[in-house]
Amino acid sequence: MDLVRVEIIESPQRAGHARLCGDVAYDDRAASPERYWFEVPREQAEALSLSGNAWLACLLPLAVTRREPLRIAAPVDRTLLNHAPELMRIWRSWYRHLTLVPIEAEPAPASSLAPAGSHNAALFSGGVDSWFTVLRPREAEPSGGEDGRQGIDDLLTVWGFDVPLDAHHAFARMADRFRRVAAELGRGFVSVATNLRATRWRQADWGGLAHGCALVASGLALERRYGRLLIAATGGYRDLHPWGSHPLTDPLLSTATTTVAHDGAAFTREQKLTLLAKSPMALRTLRVCWRSGTDENCGACNKCYRTMVQLELLGALDRCGTLPRGPVDLERLSRVYCAYSWDFREFGDIRRLALERGRPDVARAAERAMRRSGRLAPRLALARALRGRPLVWRWAETLERRLLAGWVV
Repeated sequence: MDLVRVEIIESPQRAGHARLCGDVAYDDRAASPERYWFEVPREQAEALSLSGNAWLACLLPLAVTRREPLRIAAPVDRTLLNHAPELMRIWRSWYRHLTLVPIEAEPAPASSLAPAGSHNAALFSGGVDSWFTVLRPREAEPSGGEDGRQGIDDLLTVWGFDVPLDAHHAFARMADRFRRVAAELGRGFVSVATNLRATRWRQADWGGLAHGCALVASGLALERRYGRLLIAATGGYRDLHPWGSHPLTDPLLSTATTTVAHDGAAFTREQKLTLLAKSPMALRTLRVCWRSGTDENCGACNKCYRTMVQLELLGALDRCGTLPRGPVDLERLSRVYCAYSWDFREFGDIRRLALERGRPDVARAAERAMRRSGRLAPRLALARALRGRPLVWRWAETLERRLLAGWVV
């Protein structure tokens, strides 16, 4: 896989925007070269970087998935190059089907490094984790932060990940809300659009492998502005598991001038929501749903339901303007599927919180969800294992749909 050219051009689709482009060719030669891009408002164009740093970060998950050496025709920071083999070794220890691939790139000489950016950015989706990163107090931490740099200057939001590029109006609404949030917080707001998920890059596993690299790449595209990027932790240290954004892997995407920090892993989702429940600003803009593909929460999926019940127990659901208000349907709560061990731990937290708040009815519904999920899991695992088998794969897909009928997933 070759990154053969990098350039900055005027956006051919949006007036007043600049586009950082990279042309990528694949080793199998069956696929045509593709143009990947990151796009920002013109006022941010001076921060765009022609280095290979953002491209190494975003292309490496695809290279290890496709088992192709990665060749980058742009200088790459030596720190990032040195970290890349360790990053691949971690991925390989998690997923045995991945391959460690050679990386061919010219190390950037120290004399060519741009001065470290003076701004700190928090990657911001409006969800529980990113809101917690923005709201949580940092004055108690030595020197203000985990890596000694203080404060958050910008909220950095990416269009093209959970809100697809063809959802123009949805992203415009979301960006407008986040811009007002940033102004209310006294911070800047920067939006980056990218077509990564519209290219062959989507062959890389988004959840388990690639999304952390995609977030960091979006920040490194603006590395002339940013000296620190904060990636909100999806889970906590208690629930560590192989995932595309992880406290072991995110920092390995740092360069000599831009530090990447995995933020908030010392806290549980309950602790995060307890803080958010005190913020009217967070409650009126909270966006947790990835299934809807828009700027709104569907209010009916697994993630929405878990968030709704915790907010209800914290006395904040009726103040949340982005989720259905009123008592949570306990029968539907009892049908929320716990797919992973960390889901069971979160439902254990819900059950405990419900008992503390005098809601044994919610505790019973959470207990039923865990018990039913435990019974369903072996049958669902069998159906999914058979999906890859000749002759029976259609039957296995039908079985999986039937097993999940009536569940909140």
